[in-house]
Amino acid sequence: MRKKEWFYKAAACIASAALILTALPVISASAATSVKGTSHVTQFGEYDIEVTVGVEDQKISSLLAEGKNYAGNYVSDNQLRLEMAAEVLEEAYLGKSTADAKEISAVDIVSGATYSSKAIRDAILDALGLEPEQEENVLPTEKLKEGTYTVTISYYTDKIKHSLIEDETRQATIQVDADGNMTLTTDIISGSEKEPLYIYQFDGYYADNDMTKSLKTDADITTETMSYKDDSETKEINVVSKVSFSLENGFADTYSSRASIYVPTMKRLTGTYQGITFDQGKFSADCFTKVYWNTLKAQDEAIEDGVYDVPVALMSASNPDKSSMAGAAIAPNARVTVKDGKAQYKLNFYSMDINMAGSTEKGHLEKFWVYEGDNKSSRAEAMPGDSYTEEGVSYPGSFSFERTTAGEKRIYARVSVDAMAGFDQDVLVTFDWANRKTVKDDNPGGNGGNNNNNNNNGGNNNANNGNGNSQNSANGNTNTGNQNNSSVKAPAAVKNLKKKKGKKNTLTLSWKKITDANGYEVYQATKAKGKYKKIKTISKAKTTKLTVKKLKAKKTYYFKVRAYKKNGKQKLFGTYSKVLKVKM
Repeated sequence: MRKKEWFYKAAACIASAALILTALPVISASAATSVKGTSHVTQFGEYDIEVTVGVEDQKISSLLAEGKNYAGNYVSDNQLRLEMAAEVLEEAYLGKSTADAKEISAVDIVSGATYSSKAIRDAILDALGLEPEQEENVLPTEKLKEGTYTVTISYYTDKIKHSLIEDETRQATIQVDADGNMTLTTDIISGSEKEPLYIYQFDGYYADNDMTKSLKTDADITTETMSYKDDSETKEINVVSKVSFSLENGFADTYSSRASIYVPTMKRLTGTYQGITFDQGKFSADCFTKVYWNTLKAQDEAIEDGVYDVPVALMSASNPDKSSMAGAAIAPNARVTVKDGKAQYKLNFYSMDINMAGSTEKGHLEKFWVYEGDNKSSRAEAMPGDSYTEEGVSYPGSFSFERTTAGEKRIYARVSVDAMAGFDQDVLVTFDWANRKTVKDDNPGGNGGNNNNNNNNGGNNNANNGNGNSQNSANGNTNTGNQNNSSVKAPAAVKNLKKKKGKKNTLTLSWKKITDANGYEVYQATKAKGKYKKIKTISKAKTTKLTVKKLKAKKTYYFKVRAYKKNGKQKLFGTYSKVLKVKM
């Protein structure tokens, strides 16, 4: 081909390509599109998570999370936890900015599905091309004064990351002597649902925090005996429950130690796997304690005996800088009575508005548990006090509990909100003792900062209206106002909600009988966190079955049930059952 002919043909091709390119549509910032991202979970069995993120107007418009390549002995458990996380998070991420990693990272994890929740978050960030927010850990520059400090830490194993303290972070203490030497003390949690491993020996911590040097074995160790399931047999094992060791070589981001661990489900594993040598499920691993120095605080001050109104808030347990989903329900002040160093707390609550699938639903706090100390493996239910009424239904207006030490600024708790049935949440209750006010106990309940519920009866049923007539379960004063008799307790939560499919798109629900209930209410929804509609009130306590008809084939439904007990003309409701998912 001659050069001139080749030139003309090439020019024609270029011109044609230019016409094609100019004809292509331009995707604007407002056009809808979707992107995919992945992440990997290594804990107990490992698996991949793939998300498809819908994007419109630079916001997340849809989210689908799927698990793939499951391995190990925890396949069914990992699938269940991913499903739990996805049901909540596929809605929680909607509307979040596709350009703001901080906003995406701030979404609450789903309690009971921590690793799946974080993996979904990481996959979303991967899909959007965003880097996770890296928290800067600024080390102290001056020697600490003698005393006791609280600090947040994480404590995890090398190679395959597992937490030795159950959750990602936990509060620990640092004791500083007159020479500035630091000793860290932390709980060690074995056999939890999140981390089913057992730390049976603390091998030591590295001298001068240098892993090339020898292990020092002078740590102060507390042990206890635990029971665990080995197939169908129950066995016992001695585990480390608390450890205190020196933080050598000054301030550091992480401190190195070593521990011996047993995983019952790996008892048949002997040999090297992912760089770890196993002997019938037992192995020794390097461990790292990350100290978040920005959380370091001198231990709480001593509080004199007296009665105080203390500013209080409910914060997210996983992100203490963010308010909890239940944060809008708590009154701004707690009434705290201090005597002989102990503290009796009364927290007031009222209804709140919760956005559920685009609609607003009233939420009411029904249960409140308090973790003992910072040990989140053990908790006790707080005592409900006075009540308030909304739409003819009575709800707890306050909860009371006692602590052995007054002046705590942070207390871990767990809440149950009726609108979020089946998804109880851990919260961090924070107290601002620096702004406490001394009060006379002429109103035993405390007014909680004008705790008005603005209910349908004209707003007169305050959780405590400040007239001195409310009941305080801690001191035995009785209610002389118009509230319910709070000595009548709500029935227990409904358990063992089951299904049995029938003919012609019918379904029979059944549950365990509540002995002190007068009846039950059954609710139905088409989304797990969507709007639930009451489909039946059962007025006979003996009736624990309901046949639901006219359901649609291939459609997914969600059901929950709660018991009620009559209290005069009103009803006291128990906590909802766990949500039952049914695909027809």
